[in-house]
Amino acid sequence: MNRIIFWLAYAPLWLLTLLPLRVLFVISDIIYFIVYRLVGYRKSVVRENLEKSFPDKTTIELRKIEKDFYRHLCDSFMEWVYPLHRNAGEMEKYYHFLNPELINTLYAKGKGVVGVLGHYGNWEYLSLLPKKIDHKVWAIYKPLKNKRFDKLITDLRSKYGVHMTTNTESIRKLMSEANAGEITMTYFLADQSPMRQDIKYRTTFLNQDTPVFLGPELVATKLDMAVVFIDIRKIRRGRYEVEFSILSEHPRLCKPFEITELHVKALEAAIIRDPAWWLWSHRRWKHSRN
Repeated sequence: MNRIIFWLAYAPLWLLTLLPLRVLFVISDIIYFIVYRLVGYRKSVVRENLEKSFPDKTTIELRKIEKDFYRHLCDSFMEWVYPLHRNAGEMEKYYHFLNPELINTLYAKGKGVVGVLGHYGNWEYLSLLPKKIDHKVWAIYKPLKNKRFDKLITDLRSKYGVHMTTNTESIRKLMSEANAGEITMTYFLADQSPMRQDIKYRTTFLNQDTPVFLGPELVATKLDMAVVFIDIRKIRRGRYEVEFSILSEHPRLCKPFEITELHVKALEAAIIRDPAWWLWSHRRWKHSRN
């Protein structure tokens, strides 16, 4: 059954992504009408998240962010599958890295890098990163139950040279790379909600008590890797800029949870700057302190 479901979904996607991106955005507008206006996909979750995150905004302001988010969500799906038939050169016009030299300077110093970002803007096009920096690039992901969809996603993310490792294998893999003398950059999507039994630390994020993953801090401290925030800015429809900023070059000198606080606040500042580009449909605050 899973095989049938996969091919029923993959075949039209394969054909669809032969079209130019501007045509895919027309289809995205139709999907937006269905998802937002007719179905109301997770609308109650989005509204609750926005209202609690921005208590000072008016209903009119919140509804505008909400609509912009759903448009961006539908566009993001089209952008996610668009690289299926494109090489790196074709994709680079959509995704511009402003300062890759910052990462390459760390490489010249022999420093590995932990890159931290959230589900903000278009994180999937970070698959282009190996074309811009000297480090060997790793991405950590959680495998899907459907093996064929899992392979499709990992193939897209690794298409331009990113190496994939699962969240359960990541520490072992990165330690093996470090012991072999490989200088790596590993990026984490660090804004997901941990399982309740895995919660070790909480902070205030977007006006709410929030459990956070400690993975980036633990890896950076254990392997003495510089910590860099990856800020993805949406310039216009289908166009993004990426800027790197160093949060800590020497993580072993930081206090416990200092690195975690730094990357949480960096993401919070990006969301406050342009709220619509974050993944508001995610149940980020499902584990309350009580």
